[in-house]
Amino acid sequence: MIVNEQQNSSRARYWDLKKRAPPGVPVFQQSLSQNDVWEALDGDKDDFLIYDACGLLTFHIVLPYSFLHQPFVEAAIRATYQNNICNCSVSDDFRATHTHTHTHTHTHTHTHTHTHTHTHTHTVLNNQSPHSSPRNRSHHNGGFHFEHEPHE
Repeated sequence: MIVNEQQNSSRARYWDLKKRAPPGVPVFQQSLSQNDVWEALDGDKDDFLIYDACGLLTFHIVLPYSFLHQPFVEAAIRATYQNNICNCSVSDDFRATHTHTHTHTHTHTHTHTHTHTHTHTHTVLNNQSPHSSPRNRSHHNGGFHFEHEPHE
């Protein structure tokens, strides 16, 4: 899903954005009366926030890494959905009862700090420990973030 900013300049270009979006990718225009989605998700204009099948944030990509001529956005999407970095099996029952608690801290001096707290249960595949997944380690490379805290 693409979320267009609330600012008038972004709202004026909504139809152009919708026309340029890949087929099947919805473009959501926030109304001025709604809470800002970007503020709620601790993101900014031109950020890409990639979520896995469990609804957990796997990557937060900021400028200049979010320019589409860079490989980072596509790599994050592919890593999330083709490599099953979550390493879990999500059933319909799990999706219906799955809840998250998110706590974020974020500074804007080109240093980004993210803290995430997630409450959920995963079914582990291939007899692996949930803490053996690369998802339980934090990677930070400029504006390309991949974080997940192990859940006890």
